[in-house]
Amino acid sequence: MKNLIIIPARGGSKGIPRKNLRPIAGYPLIYYSIKACLALDDNNRVVVTTDDDEIALFSERFGAEVIIRPSDLADDKTTLDPVVASAMRFCEEKFDEEYNYIVTVQPTSPLLQTQDIESVINLLASEEFDSVLTVVDDRHLCWSESNGKAIPAYSARVNRQQLPTNYKETGAVIACTREQLQAGSRIGKNVGIHEVPHERSFDIDSFSDLYVCEAMLQRKKIVFTVVGYAAVGLGHAFRTIMLAHELVQYDLLFICEEKSGLAIEYISSNNYQVVVSENGKLAETVLSENPDLVINDILDTSLAYMTELSRNKMKIINFEDMGSGYGVADLVVNALYPHQMPQENILIGPQYFCLRDEFLFLGSHESKQRVENVLITFGGVDEGNITKKTFQEIASTCQKKRVSIEIVLGPGYPYLNELESTISNFPELSCALFSHTKKISEHMKRADVAFTSGGRTVLELAALKIPTIVICQNERETTHTFASSEHGIINLGHREHLSLGGIEEVFDKVISDSDLRALMILKMEKLDLTKGKERVISRIKSLLYK
Repeated sequence: MKNLIIIPARGGSKGIPRKNLRPIAGYPLIYYSIKACLALDDNNRVVVTTDDDEIALFSERFGAEVIIRPSDLADDKTTLDPVVASAMRFCEEKFDEEYNYIVTVQPTSPLLQTQDIESVINLLASEEFDSVLTVVDDRHLCWSESNGKAIPAYSARVNRQQLPTNYKETGAVIACTREQLQAGSRIGKNVGIHEVPHERSFDIDSFSDLYVCEAMLQRKKIVFTVVGYAAVGLGHAFRTIMLAHELVQYDLLFICEEKSGLAIEYISSNNYQVVVSENGKLAETVLSENPDLVINDILDTSLAYMTELSRNKMKIINFEDMGSGYGVADLVVNALYPHQMPQENILIGPQYFCLRDEFLFLGSHESKQRVENVLITFGGVDEGNITKKTFQEIASTCQKKRVSIEIVLGPGYPYLNELESTISNFPELSCALFSHTKKISEHMKRADVAFTSGGRTVLELAALKIPTIVICQNERETTHTFASSEHGIINLGHREHLSLGGIEEVFDKVISDSDLRALMILKMEKLDLTKGKERVISRIKSLLYK
C-alpha cells in the first residue's frame, strides 16, 4: 500500500500575510516542502490541501496533486486532524487507493529534508508506533511564574548539555497509521520521535524566521578534502579546520579517504561533519555532495581527479599542490613553494601562509643573551623519530649548560616509550615532555631556540621570531624553500643525510653565538606573516561568488 503525504496550506495567515506564497530564496515558501516530498520514492502520493486558488496553482506547477479544501475546514479555528482525515478519504476515493501511513508535512518548514521525512516513515514502519513526529533538542534553563514570582523549572543550575533531554515538536512532520487517523487523532498512545538537527528545525512564524531561513537556503556549500596519516602528518587537517572556523556562514563538510584515519579523528574532535570515502573513490564521494566549492588539501592532485571535478562546474581551490592536476584548479595556494611559477590563479610565498589565531596575539618575543630554553617539535607524527635523534645530540650540552628542553609531540607520535627511556638517561637535565598540546604557541614563546621539521611549523616559529634549526622529514620538505638563511632559518636538510654529531655541532654554535641569533631574528622581523589567512579567506569568498 502507498503512503499519503499531505501538505496543508491555507491562504489565510495572521502573523505573515500570504505566508505560504512568500518568496524565500527565489521560490514561494511552499515550494520547499513540495520538493522534499516529491523526492520520496514512488510508494508515496503527495497532495496539497488548500482553500486558496493561487496556492493550488503554484502547487500544481511544482508537481503536487491538489485538493480544494471544503470551506467548513478552512477557518482559523479548524484543527488539522479533521483536515487530514478529509484529505485521506478524498484521495482514497479519487485514486482508488488505501493508504498505509498518513504523513503531514508543514509548508512552513523550508529547511526540512527528504531524509527527515523518510526517517519518520521508516521509524513508523519498523516499530509498533501509532504516530511518529519530528522534534528538536530544546534543553534550556527555563522559568515559570506564579503569583507574580519567578520560579525555576530546574533543580540545579548546570550547563545546558547536562540538563535532562527536553524535546520540542518542530511541527514539520507528523505521521500516523491509517487506523490511528480513523480513531479521530493523528497522535496515538504509542508515539515515536525523530530528532532533527537544530538548523533544520525552523518553523516559520515570524518575519525574523523568514530572514534566517532565507540565509540558510542561500548558503553556499563548501567541501574540504583532507589528507592526514602517519606519512604526511596532520598539518593539512590543522589548516582546513582553521579555514572552516572563518567560513561558518557556509554549509561545510569534510571528506577524507579511509587511509586518513588521523585526519578523520582530528576533524571529528572539532565537531565538524566528516564523510569517509573509500580509498581511490574521492572524486565520486565529492560529486555526490554537489558542492559549490571544493577545497583540496591533499597534496599533489592527479589530472584525472581534477578533470572529473571540473566537469561538474564547481569551483576548486588546492593547497600545496604540485601535481599534474593543479592547472585545472581555479585557485592554488602554495605558501611553501615560492619557486613555483606565479600566475593569476596561483598564490605563492609566505604572504599567503595561514597563521592560526593563537600566533596573532602573543606580543613580541624577548631575545636573551643566554639560551635558557630549547623547543623540540617535529609535527603530528614524526615518522623518522627525529625528536629522539635531536634530543640525544643536544642533551649533554643542555645538561652541562643548564639549558631546559621542552619536547612537544604530535597526536600520532609512535615512539613515546622509546623517547621516555632515552630522557631517563639524563636525570640532571630539565626536560618537560608534552603530548598533543592545543597551545603550542605558548611553548614556542618560551623557546630561545627551536628544532622542527620543514613544514608549516617553520613559518609559525618565524612569525614569533624564534631562532630555528630545521631537519626535513622527507624529500617534499626539502623543496619548501622558505626554510633558508634568507629568512633566518638554519636548514640541515634531509634527516637521512645528517652526519653523526651534525646536529650537536650546529646547536653548539647557535647557543654560543648571541650575534648569530640576533641576525636570525633580524631577518625574521622583515617578514609579516599575520595577514596571510585574511588574504586567502578573501580570495575564497570572492571565488565563491565569481
